[in-house]
Amino acid sequence: MGILDNLFGGKKQKGNPKIDSSTFKVLKKNDYKNFEEAVGQNAGLSFEKQMIFGDVIGSKAWELDMGKGKIMFDSLAFPIQIIGSLSFNDNSWMWAWANTQSGMPENLLIQSKQLKAIGEEKHIKELTDPHFNVEEGFEHKIGMMVCGLFGSKSYYCANYGQGSLVVTIDDDKIPGIDKNNFEKIMSCFPQLISGMELNHKSAFMNYLIDREFQLAISEDKVEGMRNGKVVVAEFDELNRLKSLKGKI
Repeated sequence: MGILDNLFGGKKQKGNPKIDSSTFKVLKKNDYKNFEEAVGQNAGLSFEKQMIFGDVIGSKAWELDMGKGKIMFDSLAFPIQIIGSLSFNDNSWMWAWANTQSGMPENLLIQSKQLKAIGEEKHIKELTDPHFNVEEGFEHKIGMMVCGLFGSKSYYCANYGQGSLVVTIDDDKIPGIDKNNFEKIMSCFPQLISGMELNHKSAFMNYLIDREFQLAISEDKVEGMRNGKVVVAEFDELNRLKSLKGKI
């Protein structure tokens, strides 16, 4: 049975048992203490935003106008903040605030500098070191974290051949999250964890918090309820996702 088979379809449960709403509570995110926690707390919703943005731009090539502070995809133009860049030559990351020789306009470095300030306050080395070697996929961790922390509509990794420039994007032309669309949760979250190393249980819990669900959490299960509908995720002893289903 596939992971989507139980989502609002298939065989109807006999008796259609009622949901005990008293077990669900409104929870808030914990204060993140390190880089990985900051990524995990924001990955779920940020990944869903990326799926939406991908539908908007399709396969169009990108072009950057630094003077206008915009990234273009053919006739589509979006304002950006420049976060940093990944070098393919030595697989290293450099924050935009540290790239003083690039001549990037100060008004495009606001979020990058805010991240540095967060790193200094919370003693997060990855946010304060100007230039360091990273593992594969680090640029997407950065993008997801920043997109979530600043509530941006999307992020984009602009591949320029020798590296990739990470920018965040905010524009009303990009649709927002439909928080009542449960099917997106069931499709997006399995894709996310298949491509990025995360604590599945924590990432799922924070994803539902971002989607304004009430939660019921046990040792091996996270249940979320919104508008009378419930999603249920079960996890193994290592907090890896075992099953994900929905019920009404």
